[in-house]
Amino acid sequence: MNKYILYLVALMLFSGCEEFLDEPPRTFQTPQGFFTNEQQLNEAVTAIYNINRQLVNNSHWRFGENRSDNTSFQYNPADRGGSDSEEVDLFLMSAANPVIGGYWNAAYSGISRANFALENLDGVTFANEATRNIRRGEILFLRSWFYFNLAQLWGDVPYVTSAGNSPDEILSDEFLERTPVAQVYENILADIQEAIDLLPNPSEIASGRANAGAALMLKAKMHMALQQFNEAIPLLEQMQGLGYTLLPDYRSVFDPANKNHSESVFEIQHSVALGQGSDFMSRFVPFNSGNDILGDSGPANPRAGQNQPTQSLINVYDTTDARFQHNISFYEDSTSVEPWMSKFDFGFPVQGLQDVNFPMFRYADALLMLAECYQEVGGGDPVAILEQIRTRALPDPSLSPGELADLAQTIANERRRELAFENHRWFDLLRTGRAVEVMTAHGEAQKAQKVTVLAQAYTNIRILLGIPLGQVENFGFEQTPGWEGASQ
Repeated sequence: MNKYILYLVALMLFSGCEEFLDEPPRTFQTPQGFFTNEQQLNEAVTAIYNINRQLVNNSHWRFGENRSDNTSFQYNPADRGGSDSEEVDLFLMSAANPVIGGYWNAAYSGISRANFALENLDGVTFANEATRNIRRGEILFLRSWFYFNLAQLWGDVPYVTSAGNSPDEILSDEFLERTPVAQVYENILADIQEAIDLLPNPSEIASGRANAGAALMLKAKMHMALQQFNEAIPLLEQMQGLGYTLLPDYRSVFDPANKNHSESVFEIQHSVALGQGSDFMSRFVPFNSGNDILGDSGPANPRAGQNQPTQSLINVYDTTDARFQHNISFYEDSTSVEPWMSKFDFGFPVQGLQDVNFPMFRYADALLMLAECYQEVGGGDPVAILEQIRTRALPDPSLSPGELADLAQTIANERRRELAFENHRWFDLLRTGRAVEVMTAHGEAQKAQKVTVLAQAYTNIRILLGIPLGQVENFGFEQTPGWEGASQ
């Protein structure tokens, strides 16, 4: 493993920004001399967004959905090369699993790019000083997002805000220690508040860029993860005054003809025209579907069938629910009927590529967060919010007596229905303290339903991930308990 993967140095190329350098660098460059003008700094910020797009598309769904009871995988006995990914779902990963390493490396690449950009920001002349503040807010938002997810997945993690002035400094003990998770949260809460103060309202910045609404929502998520519901409420209520509204039709929320709409808080941008089309849907169709779903973009890959809806998720829907009808489809051939995630199925304008954005944050999520906070500590009516969410999905949005009697579970179920396949479920289980209970029951159900599930699967539900084995061996990190050695 490259010893410098953890923290970006000048030797790392910025994807999409190779024009920064006329020739490959031959010596270590200090961050203070890396950028010289506003265009280069803007491109450096774009490069952080690019890392986030890669992280969400390639890794985040594996831990947000596939590690939860929302999704599993379609077992293909003829192709066993994808077992690393399957181990995420089955809770059979070792610290050597490349899926863990891929997430870690991508997140820290984004953090490294953010640190370099921040250390150069004040030395660059901007035509408009307001732009400097906006760029700082964007960088802090993205870096806080990376650290927030690392803290949720790993707990104590290296917390670094300096790009480093030399290879020796980058590999020093100060850079390579795991910071206690409480301190990580304290740091990122301060950073995201600064981002809130610096970023403009959604109507005042280009679509697809971080704005004050996205930063408010991220800070509210942090407070909720810490069980600080009273602190989250004013942030979410402030979002209600920023012009967000729910679209009347659920399917239109994800339609590429309707990008960055009034319900969108922050979307991962994809554009076929700009050479940045999305390809994630092709992984999620049944592997045996051939060209039946993908058309000319098929046939389906033998390692497709990932992020497959579980029977547990299917059961939480009423069949009249518009969200069920849009989110989940069923493919039938002569041997089986396979559910698959059809939420982003809007065709392929270019072979193999879609024009679909990915909804990282949207207003429906913010409202459901507010309902949960009200249910936990009071201050508002969670029932009214739930019925507002359900209006576009159900013939009768009112809650039943049973749903009213267990409002916490009702909110959890509503989040599953509304936000399925948007990478929230595992983090919801963590926040509510139900991960071990739910995933143990999920494992028992999977074993009863699938003869292919190994007996040892789901028997070791670990809340936190292990530090990638290569990082431990190269840098001497203290391993997460229960993950010691390559075979754990």
